[in-house]
Amino acid sequence: MSSANIGAQVATNVLLFLLVMGMASTVDIRMLRQQLRNFKAISIGLLCQFFLLPFFGYLITVAFQLPVPVGVTLIIVVSSPGGSYSNWWCALFNADLGLSVSMTTASTVLSIGFLPMNLFIYTYAAYNSQEGDSGTSVIQSINFGVIFISIAVVIGAIGTGVCCSYKFDTPRWHKISYIGGNMSGIALILLSTALSFIGGTDGSQPTPDETLTATRPTDYVAIALPCLIGLVVATLISTLLQFSKPERLTTAVECCYQNTGIATSAALSLFSGNDLQLAMRVPTIYGFVEAISIGVYLLLFWKLGWSKAPKDEKICTIIAKTYEVQNHNEDSDKDNDEGQEEVGSNVGNEDEELAAESSFEMELSEQKQSVDAEEPIERLSG
Repeated sequence: MSSANIGAQVATNVLLFLLVMGMASTVDIRMLRQQLRNFKAISIGLLCQFFLLPFFGYLITVAFQLPVPVGVTLIIVVSSPGGSYSNWWCALFNADLGLSVSMTTASTVLSIGFLPMNLFIYTYAAYNSQEGDSGTSVIQSINFGVIFISIAVVIGAIGTGVCCSYKFDTPRWHKISYIGGNMSGIALILLSTALSFIGGTDGSQPTPDETLTATRPTDYVAIALPCLIGLVVATLISTLLQFSKPERLTTAVECCYQNTGIATSAALSLFSGNDLQLAMRVPTIYGFVEAISIGVYLLLFWKLGWSKAPKDEKICTIIAKTYEVQNHNEDSDKDNDEGQEEVGSNVGNEDEELAAESSFEMELSEQKQSVDAEEPIERLSG
């Protein structure tokens, strides 16, 4: 691997760390604790992430008869854990960010086992023992070390961000983290896009013209389909299970928004020459499709009232402002108000009971006085 590729991977991992750390630092630690106990939502998210989406990717690979570089890289993409941008999108459009970070954490940790398992099962099922450029089988050519490094970066960033959110639990820190995470996310998008078009110094990577013409039209459709199918299926499942509306948005985003950086690193170590040209197109195309489709999806459902942000608010306001901590405070205030109303109601009921007892005692006293006054009269008449 050339020094330019090594430098690109280091820069990508640094920006990835800053992005995930920034988004994790934005989460209200109280909401995160609550969502970590939301086993139902997390379990459904993991089901969609590690079982449904890889299976859809395999079916599409076989149905479209994708060539080895495209098909293997697509299987790596759909088998990867939730992408770092999923937290960014949930923060940007005010879905349930606490649940998003919880799902990303769970999927990233579990991907240590699920990613190699899905990659082995579906790659072998689709291509059996076909050989890669190195002359060995496709499975043997995959550099799992590079994959595990990216997973470790995400786990470390989430842990650091959560600790910072607990240590510096102030509105100012949440705002700084939110802005820093967004800036890192934008920088990572620009860097990933540039890397997909700029060739290496050895000439083995494609030129911009070759990049645009190398992939078959049907391959573009095949690469885009898993993301679109995942959005629809995850929304339907979470709706049938009666998740809250922000939780439905988060579940759908976490299902289909993948960590394409893992697939990029794997493609660099697995393929070369024209095959690398084809393989590098997969994470780039999938990344553009997931960004556009999820952006449109979140924008549409925000206007339908599924987001934590008010649907009649200006879009610039909801993008620049986080409602994560605010909603938690509003819920707490609401609970306190309900508690005060309940206490007031109990006090009122006690006052009414005391008044009724007092009235009853007064009636008994009057009756007793009336009986005492009638007794002397009866004696005199007798």
